[in-house]
Amino acid sequence: MPDWSYHTFFKPLLFRLKSETSRDLTLHTMNTLAKLHFGDKVIQFFGHMQPSKELEQKLAGITFPSPVGISGALDPHLNGTQAFTNLGFGFIEVGPITVMPQKSGKPIIRNLVKETLVYEHLQENLGLEAALIKLQSMKSVTIPLGILIKAETLQDYEKLVQKLDEYAAFFIIDVQGASYLERIRGFTLKPLVLELNHQKVKSVTEDVAVDGFIIREGIISDEGIELGQMEMHHLKESIQQLLPYNKPIIASGGVHEPGDAMELFREGASLVQLHSGFVYSGPGLPKRINERISFEQQPISKPAEQTGWISFFLMGLGVFIAGTIALIIGLTEVLLAYDEQYLGIQKEEIQVFNHHLFHFMSHDRICLAGVMISAGFMFMQLSYHGIRKGEHWARKSYVIAAALGFLNIFYFMGFGYFDKLHFVYYLIILPFFLYGLYRSRNLTTGSKGLNLYNTLSWKRSQFGQSLFVITGMCLLSAGIVISIIGMNGVFVKEDLMFFALTPEQITAFNDKLIPLIAHDRAGFGGALISEGFLLLTISLWGYREGSKWVWWTLALGGLPGFLTGVGTHFMIGYDNHFHLSPAYLLFVFYFVGLVYSYGYLNRCGETQLRDVSVSKVEKV
Repeated sequence: MPDWSYHTFFKPLLFRLKSETSRDLTLHTMNTLAKLHFGDKVIQFFGHMQPSKELEQKLAGITFPSPVGISGALDPHLNGTQAFTNLGFGFIEVGPITVMPQKSGKPIIRNLVKETLVYEHLQENLGLEAALIKLQSMKSVTIPLGILIKAETLQDYEKLVQKLDEYAAFFIIDVQGASYLERIRGFTLKPLVLELNHQKVKSVTEDVAVDGFIIREGIISDEGIELGQMEMHHLKESIQQLLPYNKPIIASGGVHEPGDAMELFREGASLVQLHSGFVYSGPGLPKRINERISFEQQPISKPAEQTGWISFFLMGLGVFIAGTIALIIGLTEVLLAYDEQYLGIQKEEIQVFNHHLFHFMSHDRICLAGVMISAGFMFMQLSYHGIRKGEHWARKSYVIAAALGFLNIFYFMGFGYFDKLHFVYYLIILPFFLYGLYRSRNLTTGSKGLNLYNTLSWKRSQFGQSLFVITGMCLLSAGIVISIIGMNGVFVKEDLMFFALTPEQITAFNDKLIPLIAHDRAGFGGALISEGFLLLTISLWGYREGSKWVWWTLALGGLPGFLTGVGTHFMIGYDNHFHLSPAYLLFVFYFVGLVYSYGYLNRCGETQLRDVSVSKVEKV
């Protein structure tokens, strides 16, 4: 559930339900997907949220993949623990867990205007036995779990620690637990972190023998415990009071946008935990924070990485040039000498037989050319602006799309026509692909991002991004369908209506004509699969504030395919609007997506640059 789908589709529906219902439904659904055999891969594909290796840090003997975690109070029934491991978090808080279950008597209150949550208390949990069943059902967890335990007696603490020790990377204890600190240390070798609220921070003494502190989210109000962005003042004040003890500090709550997290880190927090911000800003918030941290850690003057991008760029240029040549042929000759040799007839004979059929063949080749030009341009953009700068997502998008394109060579098995020119073309560009693949093999995961705030342009871009994702998925699906049709029925009903012939009549005229057309159709479908995958993955993985090149890649990269795909139909008189309606709709999605994405992708405001400069000066 990345931000583009959360804000566009799911959040408006979920926020119509009761708070507990929408929370449990969301977390349970995400967890169910994560537990499937390929569930993790599906979540990673749509979110691409893995934090950069550069964000790893070691605190209290524990390696945290990123400094962003999730509060256990958000998930008292442990419905989303497995799913959280795929959302870019560096650790997960589990709990509170008590020996016996605890319930909340009042519903959670949401205030959409203030973006706050109000709980009766933050103690709700399943109890020890039910929590153990949930933890045992999880697949192997690759990020640390911090388990918050609460009890009234030493015996209960002992029971909790001994039962939960194998799942915990560290334990979180409250002030009551701190009174049994020395005895608890005898039950476990795991680090112990002391939980404090804003009021209790002042009572901490220097001799408290814990391995770190966590500042609990929430401000006490008349209605209960209120969570929201207004917590930031108390969190920063508490951090300052704990800094002299020189121990890791986890600040929980208050973070609704990357800028909030950066403020807490500058104040001295070692780690942050999300709660209300995860609900209102969306599941992409940890990724946005991670990317902002990576951006601030990256020296501005660091040179671009030279990791095989030139070879990849040349392959993309080859696809672009081949598409241009194919477009010229489709607009003029249509059939080449070796096509006529295969058919055993001249193109003029086809025109005499049925000029609509000949124009239909021209239409197929022009459409293929447009898609190749679009794909070639996107390949070049990914190479120069993405792979050249070490962006792992750009390489992944490029490699998979190119591999899908190379598989087109095997389409001849479906219809028996082996295109020698296409085979030579593949032989020319394949070495560039393989060399680029080898040279770029060491690119690491994770990206950098400028975004600090939940601005209006960011909110609008969620809708724009969703339209591009839908467009990419539709093109990918269309490519698959056209490829299947090309290797089976070859024509759809509207095609036969256009040239007023049956397949039997075409075969009677020349029995090799349909295999040739099938070759063109399947080739077009295969190229459309590559272009659709490129559009989809650039939309999924490349959307970041200030990434102008992504906007221009989508704007210019999509045009050749749309213009040739629709324009050639009108050029040859094949203007069946029902047949073209999917293309019309996708063009509307494409255009509106560009409009709604423009402000975010083309924005690099003075505020962001000023904050970057201040942060770098402070670090120096």
